[in-house]
Amino acid sequence: HHTTNCDENNTTMSDNEDEQQHPELIIDEGFAALNNFRSQLFKKKDAGSKGDVKVADPIPRFPFASYAKALSMQSDTQRESFLNDCSVVFTARTKEDSEGYSTGETFFLPSLMKPRCALEALAQAVFRAHVDGLEGEEQTSDGKNKPLFDPERSGAEWWTLVLDTPSDDKPAETSESDEDDGEDDEIGMHFDADYGLEEQLPDYMLHPRVATITYLSDIGVPTLILDKRPPPPNDPEKKSLGGDINKGWLSHPSFGKHVAFDGRLLHGGPGEYFTAVKKESDTSEPAAKKAKIDNQQNGNKRGGLNGKRITFLVNVWLNHCPIDAEILDEDIVKKLTTVWDDGSESNQKKDASYIPPFHWDLTDVSAPDTLKNTTTLTKAPVESNGPAGEEEVALCKRLVNFKFGASMEDFRNANLLAAEEGSMQIEMKEGVLTLEVGEEVSSNDEEDGDEGDE
Repeated sequence: HHTTNCDENNTTMSDNEDEQQHPELIIDEGFAALNNFRSQLFKKKDAGSKGDVKVADPIPRFPFASYAKALSMQSDTQRESFLNDCSVVFTARTKEDSEGYSTGETFFLPSLMKPRCALEALAQAVFRAHVDGLEGEEQTSDGKNKPLFDPERSGAEWWTLVLDTPSDDKPAETSESDEDDGEDDEIGMHFDADYGLEEQLPDYMLHPRVATITYLSDIGVPTLILDKRPPPPNDPEKKSLGGDINKGWLSHPSFGKHVAFDGRLLHGGPGEYFTAVKKESDTSEPAAKKAKIDNQQNGNKRGGLNGKRITFLVNVWLNHCPIDAEILDEDIVKKLTTVWDDGSESNQKKDASYIPPFHWDLTDVSAPDTLKNTTTLTKAPVESNGPAGEEEVALCKRLVNFKFGASMEDFRNANLLAAEEGSMQIEMKEGVLTLEVGEEVSSNDEEDGDEGDE
């Protein structure tokens, strides 16, 4: 039994039976509060009589950040094995769903748990990179500063996506209606949240501190991250979800690239408006040398899995573990083939020729790549071909109509520029992207993409 104390921005959940063993969950602006929450409240109250002063949390550090070379793999054999393991895990979590690629199931690696396989090791590496330096003023008995989160209640929610992508030698599979032609890897717009908790606490969405994507192929639709948060708890009709969105970011797949963004932001991969962009090979190389390079890099460009779009997703949760995310089943771990050394003598997979399956090269998340260009989109004039189109999505238990008001040509041109840059910010004038909130839908009618998507 839990009691809750709620105001507009904050929710407190505590266990009446044993508050010592089950620390209260404080929801602060969509996040589980950090350990300095109460001291921050005092700072706000002491800031003056003109109202509370919001003291920014140290995480998320940025609304969006991109790191082009975060992950590398030296061995082609290990790379192929790692990507196949991603496919095994992806298949395991989708096998019960015959109608879509995502059932909403994700996995969880507690921050203090020892990884049992290379995939869990990567999830841990991502988690540690993003929590590095999160220390408060309170000190331990040995004089070290305590972290701003409880390791026992924190960890990495992770999953993989292995999606079909149209290519020259592998046309897209089409449905009888052909309405999904060429959009096999399209990803519905959604929020990452603890939807299991939302069922217990309606209208309250709890989000990961940071959502991340690590691309393990060079192909597929880009990810669109929008500067849009879900409605607050005091808006049960979700009216604040509607209106124009003025800013977003596009991130195109590139092997080893890592992007991170505020875990509250709306995101997805609307492939009809922002399509996959084929990367041209460098024509300056001699033909024979160019062919050799293409063959050597084919595993990267096609992901080693016949043109699949492969991503490794990690959500960073602090002071809360999502209810429905579970530790990867041991039976699945035994099916994974990537040779991995956990640093202990008990690992029987290691031998003298051992090569680490990956190198996590991101050492400072506070220094992301500089986004060199920003493009601005405007609403299509009446005398032109008009707005690009509309798309209806089940979002926050409402049918939401996404109205793409710029011309299709402008969306495609912005997409091409973003593909050249890798990641790019997009400014959107009035009417370029507008959300219209419609009728209520049941949780069963929500799109599969609410959780376990990218």
